[in-house]
Amino acid sequence: MKTYDIEQENFINRELSWLRFNTRVIEEASNTGHPLLEQFKYLAIYGTNLDEFYMIRVAGLIEMDSEGIDPGSVDGLSAAEQLEEIRKYVDNEMRILEKRGVELFRELSKHGLNIKRYSELFEDQKEKAQEYFTTNIFPILIPIAVNALHPFPHLNNLSFAMAVKLRESSTGTIRFGLIRVPRVLPRFVEVDDALYVPIESIVYSFIEELFPGFEVISHIPFRVTRNADMVIAEEEADDFMEVMEQGIKSRRKGRIVRVELGSKDCDEELKEFLIT
Repeated sequence: MKTYDIEQENFINRELSWLRFNTRVIEEASNTGHPLLEQFKYLAIYGTNLDEFYMIRVAGLIEMDSEGIDPGSVDGLSAAEQLEEIRKYVDNEMRILEKRGVELFRELSKHGLNIKRYSELFEDQKEKAQEYFTTNIFPILIPIAVNALHPFPHLNNLSFAMAVKLRESSTGTIRFGLIRVPRVLPRFVEVDDALYVPIESIVYSFIEELFPGFEVISHIPFRVTRNADMVIAEEEADDFMEVMEQGIKSRRKGRIVRVELGSKDCDEELKEFLIT
């Protein structure tokens, strides 16, 4: 059998190639030939694709790097080098994504569909938002003060939450807390005809009701992505259904591979607490 020498420069890295494919999805979000809401949908597709990429591909690279099992990619990059290139590429793309998102929000506003923060609402709209909070949000929110007796809780894959920095009113002691926002709640709340408010904006406006006796100093909405890759030893399985069930359960407790913060200008101490 004839063999051939592999020249690394002739190959494109698989992970970076996939990211370039996903870039084409953002480009479709900038295609004004599509209806406006279709352009928005492409941004959502991009985000869903990227979630899957981090849950499987990036998670695999992190595992290889941390365990020291790194055969390297065919183009010669190690797992650590690939992770660094992915980080640079995605960081740059996030700026493009945010810019396009702002542009599309402005276009939607021209057509009568608005997304505003709670502080930007008129008084009657604030009353509706407050009523929605009292009736639908407050009863099912899970506020947690994180300390020695209450450790940082488990967060499900792709779950949405808010980290908060608090000052105890009686002592002035700084504390940290967490609010898990259940998935049954909508991401945006309609408070008037075609007027929506992000749920975290409503929650933050009434956050001191969740932590009585504390003053809220700052907050960060955030989202975690976990390793969701399953390795199934099918040939060794006596009961394949049982092995699949165990694999699915393990996905829910997979290692966190990404934390997305909802604000660039956030409290450094709070950000450090969250990342730690």
